[in-house]
Amino acid sequence: MPKDTASITAAWLTKVLQQDYPGTVVTSLYLGTIIPGTATKVRLLLSYNEAGHAHCLPPTMWLKGGFIRHDFTYDESFVWEAKFFKNWAPSVEINIPKAFWADWDEGEQGLVLLEDLAARNVSFGLATKPMTLDQQAGALDILACLHARWWNSAQLAPLRSFSTVWDAADRVVMMMLEKDYFDRCMAMDRCKEITGPYRDRERVEAGLRMQWKRSLEIAQCFSHGDPHLGNMYFETDGTPGFLDWQGWQSGPYMHDVAYSIIGGLDVAERRLHERDLLEHYRQRLVANGVKDAPPADEVWEAYRRHAMHGFMWAFTPTEMQPEEVCVAEGHRFGVAVRDLDTFGALGV
Repeated sequence: MPKDTASITAAWLTKVLQQDYPGTVVTSLYLGTIIPGTATKVRLLLSYNEAGHAHCLPPTMWLKGGFIRHDFTYDESFVWEAKFFKNWAPSVEINIPKAFWADWDEGEQGLVLLEDLAARNVSFGLATKPMTLDQQAGALDILACLHARWWNSAQLAPLRSFSTVWDAADRVVMMMLEKDYFDRCMAMDRCKEITGPYRDRERVEAGLRMQWKRSLEIAQCFSHGDPHLGNMYFETDGTPGFLDWQGWQSGPYMHDVAYSIIGGLDVAERRLHERDLLEHYRQRLVANGVKDAPPADEVWEAYRRHAMHGFMWAFTPTEMQPEEVCVAEGHRFGVAVRDLDTFGALGV
């Protein structure tokens, strides 16, 4: 497994592509755009022998994994994404990029060779450009389909769970709650919508821990885990799709739903339509075969509580997301926790 971009070679790509595309030889390789972040994305410009062309392999792909180290590098997330595309993605009928190959070295590196979505002219989600109402409903359609596939399923039992993983003091979240770092963030523009008790670091931590604890009270499903705008793309007709499957795991259905609605919509739109969107999601669960879909009152209370997770956008390190993204999402969630009285819903 390459650990840096210099180790990405035509010979290595030939070896991995031959696993599913026999006879393929990568005859030339050029490393194009490199996008750093939680993971590093490297655009590959490729040419092939006749066998590669016969398999209709494309001239560009993206290789995603852990190539650039920083303080918030999280190797397990790269492994987790590779596992999704290799083991779980073939079982879901939702709009996601095609993976040509995925594999991992446990605990060290996970890599995925992904379709270059620019080749079909998609546009990519931006936190600074909220979704339209129709796009948000489409995102909930995808999440409902994904959630329904393994709704309270025994197949989730071996997976890590949001509630237990985060409650075990996930190192990234706890780093965000260190006093000096938290106080620095509070002085920044990204936190200007955060007022009153939501500026209290100890109460924020108590709220998070209560949310994780209470998330076990509601139905569990297969969760994307991080369905924010930066992990989305939109087809030319506006149909949404989801990128970035580093955070998937077993978890409460409302984790994805609250994160998507609050983080994806303009504040005014969210205030006007959040209850209707929650009902839309609930009805889509039923349409996808969930016979014990939660009642509307439970959905609303779970939504109020789960605004707490996205609140941490205001403390996201710039090694993981650009400052303008942290500002946009920090504002939306900073307003939402007040609107929804999230601390009140959590009882902290």
